[in-house]
Amino acid sequence: DHHVPLSEYEDWVRASSIDLILCDENYQFDEINQLREQGLRTIGRFVWEYFGPEHAHGAKTAFETIYSMTLCERERYAGMDIESPYVPWGIHPELLDWAKEGAPGGEAQDVAGYVKFYFPGGILGRRKPIRKVVKAFRRAQGEHLRLIISAQVPRKDEFLAEAAVEDPRIELALEDEPENAHRARFAACDVCLAPSRWEGLGLPLYEATAFGLPVITNDKPPMSEMVLDGLSGILVASTPQGEARSGITAWDPDPGELTAAIERLGDRRELERMRAGVAELREQRNWKQTVAALGKLLS
Repeated sequence: DHHVPLSEYEDWVRASSIDLILCDENYQFDEINQLREQGLRTIGRFVWEYFGPEHAHGAKTAFETIYSMTLCERERYAGMDIESPYVPWGIHPELLDWAKEGAPGGEAQDVAGYVKFYFPGGILGRRKPIRKVVKAFRRAQGEHLRLIISAQVPRKDEFLAEAAVEDPRIELALEDEPENAHRARFAACDVCLAPSRWEGLGLPLYEATAFGLPVITNDKPPMSEMVLDGLSGILVASTPQGEARSGITAWDPDPGELTAAIERLGDRRELERMRAGVAELREQRNWKQTVAALGKLLS
């Protein structure tokens, strides 16, 4: 049940001898505040695409600390008079271990001569500019280019089906699948094509970096926080296109720049050069930094 009664919180705290709780996306400010008044330490975190100015007072009352996992999130909260410590999210060792031991080799695509672009569509909601991505890819020159569109809850079936028929370079992966199968498909590609109108965090960007894939995405944070432009991927220009429900700006990627980025990374020499930059970014996002920042937050 999304709504937890105060008595259930209190029973849990008492039974488990809890001193401090970390909440994620918990808007039960009254209940959390009552726990805080009982002497419990309370720390919270929110996804900025949902958290708006109307939540600021209640959250500051309920939580002693509200931390951020992106720099743009922290900057936005500062405008709401919230001093938010930064906990840089890193690449979990599980992903790196899987990339080292479980990921398939790149021989198949090298032999075929394809350069495969992976679009992580998820539920294909408003965040995902799928039409602009398809338009940009179809304009890209190169029979060796391939686009794999992955979506677990496809909402634009007819559009995608037509696109795949009209351009045989486009492959659809619209079935939900076990995580290892998803990772294998992702890791077998060469580039993560992941423009987004906004992101809470952008988990596919972390997966791509773990798997050694350069990323093409918008020049706006938080997406841009996970790309070393020209080194580990390419950032494309964006234009404002409305807002998410919390009031943050939605950004549409420029289709012309997307096409240019696709063609640039369709060149194997450029692709190999950027893989070195991905390794550099992977080290910058070492999980030890996340652990250290969380430790500092708790202490």
